[in-house]
Amino acid sequence: MGATAYRSRMTEEWSFLVLRALAMIGGVIALFLIPHPPEHAAQLRALVWAFILYKAGLFAVIWGWPRGVRLTILVSLGLDLVFVACFVWLSGGIQSHFYLLFYLLIALAAAHGGPGLGIMSAAGGGLLYVLASLSGMPEHAGQHALARIATFFLLGGSLGYLSRRERSARDEGERLNVELRENQERLEAAYQELQATQGRLLQAEQLATIGQMSTKISHEVRNPLSSISLNLELLEDELGALPDGRRSEVGHLVKSMRSQVDVLSAVTEGYLRFARLPKARLETGSLAPVIEVFADFVREELRARKVDLFVKLEEGLPLLRLDAGQIRQALLNLTRNAAESMPGGGAIRIEARLSAESRGAGEQRSRGEGGNAPWHPSSPVPLPHVEITVTDTGVGIPAGELEQVFEPFFTNKEGGTGLGLPISRQIILDHGGTLRCESVPGGGTTFRLTLPIPEEEHRR
Repeated sequence: MGATAYRSRMTEEWSFLVLRALAMIGGVIALFLIPHPPEHAAQLRALVWAFILYKAGLFAVIWGWPRGVRLTILVSLGLDLVFVACFVWLSGGIQSHFYLLFYLLIALAAAHGGPGLGIMSAAGGGLLYVLASLSGMPEHAGQHALARIATFFLLGGSLGYLSRRERSARDEGERLNVELRENQERLEAAYQELQATQGRLLQAEQLATIGQMSTKISHEVRNPLSSISLNLELLEDELGALPDGRRSEVGHLVKSMRSQVDVLSAVTEGYLRFARLPKARLETGSLAPVIEVFADFVREELRARKVDLFVKLEEGLPLLRLDAGQIRQALLNLTRNAAESMPGGGAIRIEARLSAESRGAGEQRSRGEGGNAPWHPSSPVPLPHVEITVTDTGVGIPAGELEQVFEPFFTNKEGGTGLGLPISRQIILDHGGTLRCESVPGGGTTFRLTLPIPEEEHRR
């Protein structure tokens, strides 16, 4: 039983006890207004006080032992019937009006416990009523007693049946409410997934259009660039025939032109790589060697920029379905982007770990149970997954630009193409994962990648 259901049940039990106690005390007080044999007045008063003390003790027991409230209710119901029988016996037996309290107890028991408890209360009450009325019972009074006992059973059975129907209807209503909430949650999740899918489709169309335009423009630009580059080489060959003064001046101009041609060539090559990004060829393999080889490859380049590289890989990472070359390409783009944000040097930390959700799911199976981080719509993070973080100590990204870092051609760097992050994100999406950016201006930037764990590895 869940915590909410348990609290609801406890509240219901306590309500029944309080109602029963108040009804009994009120009934006893009301029936004392009716004349009763004076020779039993003292005993009745003592019995009333005993009854009140018993009720106080009953609530004390339940308060100290809440888990046993159901058993306590059953025991106290029997004691209440005994007390009523004592009232009947001391106040005239068959002539006593205290028998009306049997009706009250039986009605409350049936309303709370259904027909079973109602019939049991009627049987117990009838037996006790007969025993309490035997002494001094006039002739033919037994018919009255039988009629009253029959009424006990009628009251307990009919009211218990109605109570059970009401309880069933209430349970059914609660069940339907739970189903309605679950269906609403599923619809909301489906709607969010639909929006994410629409976003992915729209972005895919945009990227496809951009890719086509990039390819066409790059091809149109590459031919003139090749011609310009060839003519610059010819000019460099002719520089030797110029006087020394003119040679230096013209050589400087040619060198400037060649640097700009190289920049344009790099841009066009970047556009072509973006447009021709090959489809990931996923193979089962280990992530750790991929990151270690990449770190060895890029460490010298980073050291030349006065950037220290730290790598921390959690032991026992599961096998993944990945394209090692593309993963290295994505990490290279992220690492270079991080290094460029630290022109005076700094540190980059690459970490790979099993996600907390994945670890929790594994622990459940072993028991036998079977900030600023905007991100574009993408496939939901598959669970379980491996998480890779690339963190730098750079200047950070302004909050207003975080939404744009993954948009093609968006860049604040001189000579940048704005394609490194979009390419990295597309690579991770092709692997079924996600790429998010978290940054605080002046506090560095973290790129968080997730890669899904294959089902066969997740089951191990």
